[in-house]
Amino acid sequence: MTEPIYNLALSPTATGDFIATKSAPATGGWATFYPIPLGATYSDVFRMSRAPTPQELIQQLVGTAYACATLNADLVASATLRLYVATRPGEVPPKSYLRPRVLSRKALSHLKDNPAFAGFVAGDVTIHEVTHHPLLDLLKAPQRDPENPGLSGYDLRWATQLYLESIGRAYWLIERDGLGVPNKIWLLRSHLVREVADTSGKQIISHYEYGSRARYSPGEIVRFHFPDPFNPNLGGYSPLMAAIEKIRISRKEDAHLSALLENMGRPDAIWSPKGDTEGGGIGSAEAQRMRSAFRSQFAAAGRGGVFISEYPGTLQPLQWAPQDVVEIERAKAIKTDICNVFAVPDAKLERNAANLAGAKTADYAHKVDAGLPRCRRIEETLNARLVPMFDSGGRLFVAYDSPVPEDEIFALEQTRTASMSGAITRNEIRASVGLDPVAWGEQPLVPNNMVEVDAATGKPQHFDPMQPTLRDLAAGQEKLVDAHTKLASSLEAIQQRLQAREQQAQSDKTADEAEFKPAESDTPDAGTSPLL
Repeated sequence: MTEPIYNLALSPTATGDFIATKSAPATGGWATFYPIPLGATYSDVFRMSRAPTPQELIQQLVGTAYACATLNADLVASATLRLYVATRPGEVPPKSYLRPRVLSRKALSHLKDNPAFAGFVAGDVTIHEVTHHPLLDLLKAPQRDPENPGLSGYDLRWATQLYLESIGRAYWLIERDGLGVPNKIWLLRSHLVREVADTSGKQIISHYEYGSRARYSPGEIVRFHFPDPFNPNLGGYSPLMAAIEKIRISRKEDAHLSALLENMGRPDAIWSPKGDTEGGGIGSAEAQRMRSAFRSQFAAAGRGGVFISEYPGTLQPLQWAPQDVVEIERAKAIKTDICNVFAVPDAKLERNAANLAGAKTADYAHKVDAGLPRCRRIEETLNARLVPMFDSGGRLFVAYDSPVPEDEIFALEQTRTASMSGAITRNEIRASVGLDPVAWGEQPLVPNNMVEVDAATGKPQHFDPMQPTLRDLAAGQEKLVDAHTKLASSLEAIQQRLQAREQQAQSDKTADEAEFKPAESDTPDAGTSPLL
């Protein structure tokens, strides 16, 4: 493994600043051999500005850079970090004292969408959230000592992210109890930590030096960093370092404006004394006396009025173009460049100029561009370095809730559609709006045109397996139709036979009447007596 390239050796002065020295010992010393981000000893193309040291980076954390860095630190520190346990077939389920909780489908989907957790959630595995564990207690209270409380959990996460934004690296010192279990976390000042590379090639870092005496092994330190493209294994490259030239220009403009407000930063007029009769000047003492008299009369609240000099001379006013002092557009461009480096939208720093829609868009973009990747970087670091100190089996892992909020309108429409189709229960509907579950809320809300189903079987309620099915009812209906058809045919045949019989009977009756009817010649004459 090759030795990394480092900066010029820097030695601390009595005032806490650093000076560059040509020679210094390779080991020891709390301010020697800091790695140079990107391997460049200068921060500008003209090689006029030396690359800042870690302490100088801290001192440059002002103005727009500080606003952007704290916004990112607040975003990461406010995200919810949860602890999970993976259980595969044959493994012991989590104990009850861990207070495990089954994950919802949405939470499990969030874990599966993160490629960093593929080794935990892939395959036949059950994931539970652990709500009570010493690791959670440690992250909540890093120094549980009433007499020396130290940082809170929020402050620890906030300061860690602030070091990442400014220096590009942060360090946690893990203190263990008598059983070897971590019981305290100390945040080291990143600008005082020196990473010593292992020249043997067996490991990347041999040890860490902190201050002038402290020395820690890699197993005692949890190291966070933004990888430096020049050397990803050592040091770090922060957003502040990426924008250092813009920040320096911005600070120079602020200093110029401060000097302008204090003493105008430039002469408004030139006094040209006539001197003596021989053409000589009035001398430095007389010039200083003249300058003091002028300032005492016109400085601060005494600006304005008429100045009468005891010496002959000429006063020549000077005119300065306003754009030569401060260029507003250039200042805005510098501010935008700094915000872009920190992945912070301009609207986050200009709340008064943004409407509600613009503010929501800026919040969303900030959480997607800055919050999500930073949370994932911290997740993977904790799972690789801190969690194994509590679990050697590799079942525990931590994960942040997504800092990106859901679309409220889409979530509301999704809940409404699911409730109207009976896909979710009343308690799930109540949970979506922040209400507590109720005893009668375990059944879905079913519309009038649908029937409720049994939660265990998924079949309609009041379902009796002995009752005929629809197919049986259809077959019975077919048989009934056949029977009705046959009956109708029989009735029709009977009706036809009856009609035939009636016709035959009528025909027979007519024939009988014709047989017994007397002839007309046999009928007696009305005027003749039958006896004659």
